[in-house]
Amino acid sequence: MKRYLLYILLVLSTGLTAQQEQLYTQFMFNKQLINPGYVGNEDVASATLLFRDQWNGFKGAPKTQLISLATPLNDNKIGVGLNLINHKIGFNKRTTLEGMYAYRIKSKYGTLSLGMQGSLRSYSLDFSGPDVITTQSIDLDQTINPSRLNKNIFNFGFGLYFNTNLYYIGASIPRLAQASLDFDENGVISEEFRHIYLMGGAAFVLSPTITLRPQALFKYVSGAPSDLDLNMGLTFSEKYTTAITYRTGGSRVSAGESIDLIFSIQTSPQLMFGFAYDITLSDIRTYSNGSIEVMAHYLFNRRNNQEEIINPRYF
Repeated sequence: MKRYLLYILLVLSTGLTAQQEQLYTQFMFNKQLINPGYVGNEDVASATLLFRDQWNGFKGAPKTQLISLATPLNDNKIGVGLNLINHKIGFNKRTTLEGMYAYRIKSKYGTLSLGMQGSLRSYSLDFSGPDVITTQSIDLDQTINPSRLNKNIFNFGFGLYFNTNLYYIGASIPRLAQASLDFDENGVISEEFRHIYLMGGAAFVLSPTITLRPQALFKYVSGAPSDLDLNMGLTFSEKYTTAITYRTGGSRVSAGESIDLIFSIQTSPQLMFGFAYDITLSDIRTYSNGSIEVMAHYLFNRRNNQEEIINPRYF
C-alpha cells in the first residue's frame, strides 16, 4: 500500500497531470516566472514575493513560496533576473533557482525580447517526516527508503516576449530537457516533461480612469490535457484592479478546474499588493476550500510621472 502511495505522489507532483510545474493565478503580474523573455521589461529593478496555498484544507496539497528579482541593464537593452521557488506537496519538496537573461530589440512597432534561462532544481523525499502517515511501520516495506532522498537536476529554457503600449504576446519553454526524476536509477518511472506556455493580453481604454484588460495563458504538456486561463480585468485610475479568470481542466464531468477572483491595489508608484482566490470546480472541491494566492510587487526608483506621459504604457 505504501508503494502505491509513493507512485500516486510521484504522479501528482511530476506530471502525468498538467500540473507538473507550479500554478500561478496572478500570471499577469508574474510573467517572469514562466517566460524568461519578460525579464527587465519593467524598465526598473523589481522584486516580487508570492505565497500560494492550493486546495486549502486538503492535507498534503501543493504550497508554493517564491522571491523573484529583475533589473534592466545597458540602457534597458538587457534584462537579468533571478527566481527562487520553494514548492511542497505531501512529503515531496523541491527548491528551484533560476537565472534569466533577455536581450531587448526596440522598434517603431514595439519591443521584442529574446530570453534564456538556466535552472538548478533540488528534489527531496522525506519518509521520516511528520507528513508520512502509516498504519504500520514503514520499515516493513523494503521498497521504501526510510530516510531523506535527494536529487539535483540542471535544466535550461528560452522565451520570446513582444509588447507595445497596448498589447503583448509571448511564448516560452522554461525547461527543455526531459530529465529522469527517479531516485533509483535502475528504472524510469517519472521524468520532467516540457511545458509550453503561450500568453497574450491587450488594454482597452474605456474612459480616462477605466481600462479593460483581457488576458490569456495557454499551457501544454505532452501526454496531458492542455490548460487555458482566460482572464478579464478592469483597472480603475491605474490603482485598483479587479479581475476574474476561468481555468479549464479538471475532470471530464466538471465544468473546468476553477473560477478565480483577483484583486490588486497599487498603494504607491513603487508598491503593489495582489490577492487571488480560486473557487474549485473539479471533484476535489469536496475536500478543498479553494486556493489562495497573495503577492507583493515592488519597483525600485519608480516615480509618479504620469503627467508627463502622453501615451501611457499598460504592458
